Amino acid sequence: MANAEIIDSKIIITLPVEKVTAGLKMELEEYLNNLPITVIPVKKLSQAQNGLIHVLLKEFGEQLGYTLLEIKELMKEQFAIATDRLDFSTAKCDMQTANEFIAFIIEQALEMGVNLYILGKHDTRYKHILEIDNITQRYVIACLRKRTCCICGKVHDEYNTVDLEHWKTVASSTGTYENDDGLQNPFLTLCREHHNEKHNIGIESFKNRYYIEGVWLNPQLVYELLDIYPKHFALFRKRLKEGYYDGLTRREKK
Repeated sequence: MANAEIIDSKIIITLPVEKVTAGLKMELEEYLNNLPITVIPVKKLSQAQNGLIHVLLKEFGEQLGYTLLEIKELMKEQFAIATDRLDFSTAKCDMQTANEFIAFIIEQALEMGVNLYILGKHDTRYKHILEIDNITQRYVIACLRKRTCCICGKVHDEYNTVDLEHWKTVASSTGTYENDDGLQNPFLTLCREHHNEKHNIGIESFKNRYYIEGVWLNPQLVYELLDIYPKHFALFRKRLKEGYYDGLTRREKK
Protein backbone atom coordinates (compact mmCIF):
# COMPACT_ATOMS: atom_id res chain seq x y z
CA MET A 1 0.00 0.00 0.00
CA ALA A 2 1.45 3.34 -1.06
CA ASN A 3 1.69 6.26 1.35
CA ALA A 4 1.50 9.86 0.13
CA GLU A 5 2.59 12.95 2.05
CA ILE A 6 3.07 16.61 1.19
CA ILE A 7 6.51 17.80 2.31
CA ASP A 8 8.09 21.11 1.28
CA SER A 9 5.42 21.66 -1.39
CA LYS A 10 6.11 18.24 -2.93
CA ILE A 11 3.98 15.11 -3.01
CA ILE A 12 6.15 12.34 -1.58
CA ILE A 13 4.94 8.82 -2.34
CA THR A 14 6.41 5.88 -0.47
CA LEU A 15 5.75 2.66 -2.36
CA PRO A 16 6.85 -0.77 -1.05
CA VAL A 17 8.35 -2.89 -3.85
CA GLU A 18 9.86 -6.36 -4.05
CA LYS A 19 13.26 -5.03 -5.09
CA VAL A 20 14.75 -1.54 -5.45
CA THR A 21 16.72 -1.42 -8.69
CA ALA A 22 18.68 1.28 -10.51
CA GLY A 23 16.37 3.52 -12.50
CA LEU A 24 13.23 2.33 -10.70
CA LYS A 25 12.65 5.68 -8.99
CA MET A 26 12.83 7.58 -12.29
CA GLU A 27 10.64 5.02 -14.03
CA LEU A 28 7.95 5.25 -11.34
CA GLU A 29 8.04 9.05 -11.26
CA GLU A 30 7.66 9.22 -15.03
CA TYR A 31 4.73 6.81 -14.88
CA LEU A 32 3.00 8.62 -12.00
CA ASN A 33 3.51 12.06 -13.52
CA ASN A 34 1.37 11.00 -16.48
CA LEU A 35 -1.54 9.84 -14.34
CA PRO A 36 -4.47 12.08 -13.40
CA ILE A 37 -4.70 12.98 -9.72
CA THR A 38 -7.93 12.34 -7.83
CA VAL A 39 -8.24 13.83 -4.36
CA ILE A 40 -10.77 12.26 -1.98
CA PRO A 41 -11.17 14.39 1.16
CA VAL A 42 -12.08 12.41 4.27
CA LYS A 43 -12.73 13.64 7.78
CA LYS A 44 -9.86 13.31 10.20
CA LEU A 45 -10.64 11.40 13.39
CA SER A 46 -12.57 13.47 15.90
CA GLN A 47 -11.37 14.54 19.32
CA ALA A 48 -13.98 12.20 20.80
CA GLN A 49 -12.58 9.25 18.83
CA ASN A 50 -9.03 10.13 19.77
CA GLY A 51 -10.02 10.42 23.42
CA LEU A 52 -11.88 7.11 23.36
CA ILE A 53 -8.91 5.34 21.76
CA HIS A 54 -6.59 6.53 24.50
CA VAL A 55 -9.04 5.75 27.31
CA LEU A 56 -9.53 2.20 26.00
CA LEU A 57 -5.80 1.69 25.52
CA LYS A 58 -5.02 3.00 29.00
CA GLU A 59 -7.50 0.60 30.63
CA PHE A 60 -6.35 -2.29 28.42
CA GLY A 61 -2.70 -1.60 29.21
CA GLU A 62 -3.26 -1.31 32.95
CA GLN A 63 -4.95 -4.70 33.08
CA LEU A 64 -2.07 -6.31 31.18
CA GLY A 65 0.74 -4.46 32.95
CA TYR A 66 1.68 -2.16 30.05
CA THR A 67 2.13 1.59 30.06
CA LEU A 68 -0.12 3.61 27.76
CA LEU A 69 2.77 4.17 25.35
CA GLU A 70 3.65 0.46 25.27
CA ILE A 71 0.10 -0.77 24.65
CA LYS A 72 -0.51 1.95 22.08
CA GLU A 73 2.55 0.98 20.05
CA LEU A 74 1.67 -2.72 20.34
CA MET A 75 -1.94 -2.23 19.22
CA LYS A 76 -0.92 0.10 16.39
CA GLU A 77 1.61 -2.43 15.13
CA GLN A 78 -0.86 -5.33 15.29
CA PHE A 79 -3.61 -3.28 13.63
CA ALA A 80 -1.25 -2.16 10.86
CA ILE A 81 -0.28 -5.76 10.12
CA ALA A 82 -3.85 -7.10 10.35
CA THR A 83 -5.26 -4.45 7.98
CA ASP A 84 -2.24 -3.97 5.70
CA ARG A 85 -1.90 -0.34 6.77
CA LEU A 86 1.82 -0.37 7.48
CA ASP A 87 1.87 3.43 7.73
CA PHE A 88 -0.97 3.56 10.27
CA SER A 89 -0.84 6.47 12.68
CA THR A 90 -3.60 7.74 14.96
CA ALA A 91 -2.30 11.25 14.36
CA LYS A 92 -3.10 11.01 10.65
CA CYS A 93 -6.00 8.58 10.38
CA ASP A 94 -9.53 9.36 9.20
CA MET A 95 -12.81 8.73 11.02
CA GLN A 96 -13.50 5.38 9.37
CA THR A 97 -10.04 4.04 10.14
CA ALA A 98 -10.36 5.32 13.72
CA ASN A 99 -13.62 3.37 14.10
CA GLU A 100 -11.91 0.25 12.79
CA PHE A 101 -9.04 0.74 15.24
CA ILE A 102 -11.49 1.11 18.14
CA ALA A 103 -13.23 -2.10 17.06
CA PHE A 104 -9.83 -3.81 16.80
CA ILE A 105 -8.94 -2.83 20.37
CA ILE A 106 -12.25 -4.24 21.60
CA GLU A 107 -11.71 -7.48 19.67
CA GLN A 108 -8.24 -7.90 21.13
CA ALA A 109 -9.61 -7.33 24.63
CA LEU A 110 -12.26 -9.98 24.05
CA GLU A 111 -9.64 -12.36 22.67
CA MET A 112 -7.58 -11.96 25.84
CA GLY A 113 -10.52 -12.08 28.25
CA VAL A 114 -10.12 -8.46 29.34
CA ASN A 115 -13.25 -6.54 30.35
CA LEU A 116 -12.84 -2.86 29.63
CA TYR A 117 -14.26 -0.41 32.17
CA ILE A 118 -13.58 3.25 31.55
CA LEU A 119 -14.06 6.46 33.52
CA GLY A 120 -15.21 9.38 31.40
CA LYS A 121 -14.50 13.02 32.14
CA HIS A 122 -17.93 13.58 33.71
CA ASP A 123 -18.51 10.10 35.15
CA THR A 124 -18.66 9.34 38.86
CA ARG A 125 -18.15 5.60 38.41
CA TYR A 126 -16.38 3.32 35.98
CA LYS A 127 -18.61 2.16 33.12
CA HIS A 128 -18.38 -1.05 31.13
CA ILE A 129 -17.94 -0.29 27.44
CA LEU A 130 -21.52 -1.49 26.86
CA GLU A 131 -22.70 1.69 28.58
CA ILE A 132 -20.86 3.95 26.14
CA ASP A 133 -23.43 4.77 23.46
CA ASN A 134 -21.09 5.19 20.50
CA ILE A 135 -19.22 1.96 21.13
CA THR A 136 -21.98 -0.58 21.78
CA GLN A 137 -22.47 -1.64 18.16
CA ARG A 138 -18.75 -2.18 17.66
CA TYR A 139 -18.65 -4.26 20.82
CA VAL A 140 -21.56 -6.44 19.67
CA ILE A 141 -19.98 -6.98 16.25
CA ALA A 142 -16.70 -7.93 17.92
CA CYS A 143 -18.60 -10.47 20.05
CA LEU A 144 -20.31 -11.84 16.94
CA ARG A 145 -16.95 -12.42 15.29
CA LYS A 146 -15.48 -14.07 18.38
CA ARG A 147 -18.66 -16.02 19.27
CA THR A 148 -18.54 -14.53 22.74
CA CYS A 149 -21.54 -13.76 24.95
CA CYS A 150 -22.15 -10.00 24.82
CA ILE A 151 -23.22 -9.95 28.46
CA CYS A 152 -20.89 -12.17 30.46
CA GLY A 153 -17.99 -12.73 28.05
CA LYS A 154 -18.27 -16.52 27.92
CA VAL A 155 -16.63 -18.00 24.83
CA HIS A 156 -18.24 -20.79 22.82
CA ASP A 157 -16.40 -24.01 23.60
CA GLU A 158 -16.98 -27.56 24.82
CA TYR A 159 -18.20 -26.23 28.18
CA ASN A 160 -20.31 -23.25 27.12
CA THR A 161 -22.77 -22.79 24.27
CA VAL A 162 -22.77 -19.30 22.81
CA ASP A 163 -24.91 -18.77 19.75
CA LEU A 164 -26.33 -16.21 17.41
CA GLU A 165 -29.44 -14.59 18.83
CA HIS A 166 -32.15 -12.94 16.74
CA TRP A 167 -33.00 -9.72 18.55
CA LYS A 168 -36.59 -9.92 17.35
CA THR A 169 -38.43 -13.19 16.82
CA VAL A 170 -37.84 -15.05 13.58
CA ALA A 171 -41.59 -15.17 13.03
CA SER A 172 -41.83 -11.37 13.08
CA SER A 173 -38.94 -10.82 10.66
CA THR A 174 -38.45 -13.64 8.15
CA GLY A 175 -41.18 -16.05 9.14
CA THR A 176 -38.94 -19.13 9.09
CA TYR A 177 -35.25 -19.94 9.44
CA GLU A 178 -35.20 -21.02 5.79
CA ASN A 179 -36.00 -17.42 4.80
CA ASP A 180 -33.33 -15.91 7.03
CA ASP A 181 -30.66 -14.06 5.05
CA GLY A 182 -29.26 -12.26 8.08
CA LEU A 183 -30.44 -8.88 6.82
CA GLN A 184 -33.99 -8.71 8.20
CA ASN A 185 -33.30 -8.84 11.94
CA PRO A 186 -30.70 -7.40 14.33
CA PHE A 187 -28.37 -9.93 15.98
CA LEU A 188 -26.14 -10.41 19.00
CA THR A 189 -24.47 -13.37 20.71
CA LEU A 190 -25.67 -14.84 24.01
CA CYS A 191 -24.81 -17.80 26.20
CA ARG A 192 -27.68 -20.10 27.18
CA GLU A 193 -28.20 -18.35 30.51
CA HIS A 194 -28.61 -14.90 28.97
CA HIS A 195 -30.53 -16.30 26.01
CA ASN A 196 -33.11 -17.68 28.43
CA GLU A 197 -33.14 -14.45 30.43
CA LYS A 198 -33.82 -12.38 27.31
CA HIS A 199 -36.79 -14.55 26.41
CA ASN A 200 -38.10 -14.55 29.97
CA ILE A 201 -38.05 -10.78 30.57
CA GLY A 202 -38.49 -9.49 26.99
CA ILE A 203 -36.21 -7.40 24.80
CA GLU A 204 -37.06 -3.99 26.27
CA SER A 205 -36.30 -5.06 29.84
CA PHE A 206 -33.19 -6.88 28.62
CA LYS A 207 -31.98 -3.79 26.75
CA ASN A 208 -32.54 -1.53 29.75
CA ARG A 209 -30.82 -3.94 32.11
CA TYR A 210 -27.67 -4.48 30.05
CA TYR A 211 -27.50 -1.35 27.84
CA ILE A 212 -27.38 -3.52 24.75
CA GLU A 213 -29.42 -4.55 21.73
CA GLY A 214 -28.91 -6.43 18.49
CA VAL A 215 -27.09 -4.88 15.54
CA TRP A 216 -28.09 -4.92 11.89
CA LEU A 217 -25.73 -6.82 9.60
CA ASN A 218 -24.73 -6.01 6.04
CA PRO A 219 -24.01 -8.65 3.36
CA GLN A 220 -20.24 -8.51 3.93
CA LEU A 221 -20.59 -9.13 7.65
CA VAL A 222 -23.09 -11.96 7.13
CA TYR A 223 -20.62 -13.54 4.71
CA GLU A 224 -17.83 -13.28 7.28
CA LEU A 225 -20.02 -14.98 9.89
CA LEU A 226 -21.06 -17.98 7.76
CA ASP A 227 -18.34 -20.32 9.01
CA ILE A 228 -18.76 -19.17 12.61
CA TYR A 229 -22.51 -19.93 12.64
CA PRO A 230 -22.98 -22.86 10.24
CA LYS A 231 -26.65 -23.40 11.16
CA HIS A 232 -27.75 -19.85 10.38
CA PHE A 233 -28.36 -17.63 7.34
CA ALA A 234 -29.94 -20.35 5.17
CA LEU A 235 -31.33 -17.98 2.54
CA PHE A 236 -28.08 -16.02 2.32
CA ARG A 237 -26.15 -19.26 1.68
CA LYS A 238 -28.63 -20.26 -1.03
CA ARG A 239 -28.47 -16.89 -2.76
CA LEU A 240 -24.69 -16.78 -2.48
CA LYS A 241 -24.48 -20.02 -4.48
CA GLU A 242 -26.85 -18.51 -7.04
CA GLY A 243 -24.52 -15.57 -7.65
CA TYR A 244 -26.11 -12.87 -5.50
CA TYR A 245 -24.16 -10.34 -3.43
CA ASP A 246 -21.70 -8.89 -5.92
CA GLY A 247 -18.91 -6.87 -4.38
CA LEU A 248 -18.21 -9.10 -1.39
CA THR A 249 -14.62 -9.43 -0.28
CA ARG A 250 -14.27 -13.19 -0.62
CA ARG A 251 -12.21 -15.56 1.47
CA GLU A 252 -9.35 -17.30 -0.25
CA LYS A 253 -10.11 -20.97 -0.78
CA LYS A 254 -7.77 -23.21 1.18
